[in-house]
Amino acid sequence: MKIFEFNDELSFLERCVDRIGEISESKIRTSEIFNIVLTGGETAKEVYNRLANLKTDWSKWRFYFGDERFLNEGDAELNSVMADQYLFSSIPVLSDQIFKIPTFSDCITSASLYSHRLQSISTFDLVLLGLGEDGHVASLFPGKIAGMEEDSPSVVPVFDSPKPPKERISLSLGRINHADHHLIITKGKQKRQVIDLIRSNTQTLPVMKLSPNVSLELYYCNV
Repeated sequence: MKIFEFNDELSFLERCVDRIGEISESKIRTSEIFNIVLTGGETAKEVYNRLANLKTDWSKWRFYFGDERFLNEGDAELNSVMADQYLFSSIPVLSDQIFKIPTFSDCITSASLYSHRLQSISTFDLVLLGLGEDGHVASLFPGKIAGMEEDSPSVVPVFDSPKPPKERISLSLGRINHADHHLIITKGKQKRQVIDLIRSNTQTLPVMKLSPNVSLELYYCNV
């Protein structure tokens, strides 16, 4: 894992957007379509707000989600609603370019539906990930089994999240690792401890389970 640390937020955000732009343009040149997995969180809001100004052929982009809170449709805490507000509303994309995680019926059914939707995508081009203070990525938390086992399905229901809400839907570790690039974006002084644990190669953290065979970069703003 390559860790890049930034001392100011502007440089951090600009580099996040530049890196997404570099990866997307390279993929569009070679295969016409760019498949990106979006993350949630406060850092992502700021990145998406700037990403909307990227000069690119948005018709080539396909958007997926790494996880979702199991909440009512339209709830402001949904990652998809945040992406609508900070990204999709500002770029020329069609609804059939956006593949949201369904949050109706129940977690098991919704996870199964999203897993079926992903069957046509063998490998993601870029998976964006946030980073929790406990080292979690997507909704894969320390000490929790859901999604971490090698034989886990592509999408798993989560019933015991240590962060509210308890019910979530997440890509499994194996599905996240079916990607060409991972880009972890995180900021804040409160993340210093987990960054130090990553640097010390603490293998108990979910983030350390990301595949070494995938291009993996972590961008951390320490303010």
